[in-house]
Amino acid sequence: MEKNRGVIRELLKFEYELGHSAKEAVKNINRAKGNGTVSYTNAKVWFSKFRDNEMDISDKKRSGRPQEVDRVAVVNAVEAHPSLTTRMLAEDFDCSHSQIVEILHAAGKKWLKSRWVPKELTEAQKRKRVEIATRLLRRHRRSPFFEYIVTCDEKWIAFVNDERHGEWRSPGQKPGQT
Repeated sequence: MEKNRGVIRELLKFEYELGHSAKEAVKNINRAKGNGTVSYTNAKVWFSKFRDNEMDISDKKRSGRPQEVDRVAVVNAVEAHPSLTTRMLAEDFDCSHSQIVEILHAAGKKWLKSRWVPKELTEAQKRKRVEIATRLLRRHRRSPFFEYIVTCDEKWIAFVNDERHGEWRSPGQKPGQT
């Protein structure tokens, strides 16, 4: 079991430079640092690299997602724009959306759907509607036009957009209004 990769690799490189074999290097390092510090297989891999003139012992940059996500930055982004979805945040922070969900739940955030609020008319709008309705009734009394409206079998399709948008909210915060 490796305790500190950098130190172990330096010791393996030192042993190689002394001209020892991988087997001797494992024996020397385990005697000095404790049994099981380095395995023979690991020593063989590094000695093979050293023989190929690859003397760099640092870790190479790997592809893939970063292991750590800045939790504070995620929470700040959500507080600035509460309607961001986990998939949007995951794309921004280059991680999985489940990792974003864990971060937000750990911060006490919940995904809440907005509440439906009926449209409230102003006094001017109410007066205008009453005025239009009374004008139509007066017109119908003078010359009945409702009787001339032709109807037939029709298929009516009501446009209903019931999609409510969600937002990330802290405990005790009420959802937004739609």
